[in-house]
Amino acid sequence: MGHRIGVIGCGRWGSKHLQALKTIKKDAGIERIVACDIDMNALNAVTGVELHDDPETLVERFNLNAVIIATPNDTHYKLGLQFLTQGVDVFLEKPLATTFEHGSSLVSNSIQEGRILKSGFLLRFHSCVLDAHSRIRSGEIGAIQSIRYRKKTIREGSPTSHALESLAIHGIDLAEFLLDGQTPLRISEVVGNRTNTELILEYPNQVEVHIDVGWNAIADQSELKVLGVDGSVVIDLKNHIEYCIVRDSSIKVTVDSAHAPLEAVLLDFLSGSSASIAASTGSILRTIKCVEQASLKMVELGYLDTRELKR
Repeated sequence: MGHRIGVIGCGRWGSKHLQALKTIKKDAGIERIVACDIDMNALNAVTGVELHDDPETLVERFNLNAVIIATPNDTHYKLGLQFLTQGVDVFLEKPLATTFEHGSSLVSNSIQEGRILKSGFLLRFHSCVLDAHSRIRSGEIGAIQSIRYRKKTIREGSPTSHALESLAIHGIDLAEFLLDGQTPLRISEVVGNRTNTELILEYPNQVEVHIDVGWNAIADQSELKVLGVDGSVVIDLKNHIEYCIVRDSSIKVTVDSAHAPLEAVLLDFLSGSSASIAASTGSILRTIKCVEQASLKMVELGYLDTRELKR
């Protein structure tokens, strides 16, 4: 029997999940896709899949075995817990939860229920990031000295979300991925507000990670730079087929890209493979802990509009 999957939350990002599922439907062995939202305007804008307006009855009504949750951040814990206890695999958009305590609870419940629990760190599946990761590990740019992640978007941020937990968390996960699971020794700097945030993390071997993220930007920017002792890697994350390695000169590297990152991360989720490059539950919890610590540091420094993160 194929996958029967529901998408809860049909807004901007949920609609992208629905489109990705349609694209990979044959490759992933999907036999049913159901869109679910309590907002009838959002639901009525969806086409080409089955529709439902009640998350409580979704699993039983459509006999689902997996769900994707793409709702506001502060609903992730409650919905994730609900669907895990209903006995289905759960893909929760990042952040998995808005506190380390709630994230740990979801992980414990997934283990108890014997269900797959993954989160939306799709940049691990970006074809250029994967190729660069392989080249970095082979020593092509020497030992990593610093990592710089920038994500600026012209979109307006949600009033219930913070740039740390919605945007910066990707940079933290990329650092963990590129540094093979190392965790930051300390947060040396964090500045900003709910919509625009910068932080600097210090890792072992004097590696520095600089993350600069925000909404309401003049122009969209999405870039990853990895600086090594012998060269650097520069990736425009909007480009899935080409990036640059800079040594004595700049070299363009072309890569194969069978699937966009969102499609690839969903294929991984539905495959259920244990040999996965997806963020492990331990890695996911470490990123949540880092975000939590950064938010508390911002509160201590007097950035008052971050107080909603001190839960």
